[in-house]
Amino acid sequence: MEDPRYEIERTTHKTGSTVHLHLIGAFDRDASRVLRTGMRDAFASGRRGLRVIVDVERAESIGSECIDLLMVGYTRALRAGHGYEISNAHGHVRQALALTGLVEPDTLYAPVWADDLNREISA
Repeated sequence: MEDPRYEIERTTHKTGSTVHLHLIGAFDRDASRVLRTGMRDAFASGRRGLRVIVDVERAESIGSECIDLLMVGYTRALRAGHGYEISNAHGHVRQALALTGLVEPDTLYAPVWADDLNREISA
């Protein structure tokens, strides 16, 4: 069996308020299960004010299944009042993410206060 061509390094800020997911390698269909688990675990604390940063600097490529998971992460962050950012996209990965709006104009960012804004709008 061949070793996977992808991995996710997870680092957590000492206060636990920020989780960094560093995507490394080719994130195609085979990697979607691992990315789904990584995203679920990053949001697992459910604490208000949590910030998740997905760093794609070392991602060589990204497939539609993984792009979909990144979009789901953004939606989840907005709904739960978490911060969310996809950072350091370049090359083919940036082009793929730009088609969905995930990195345009610079980075997609769901500020931690988004939930408060949603409550104001619906009031």
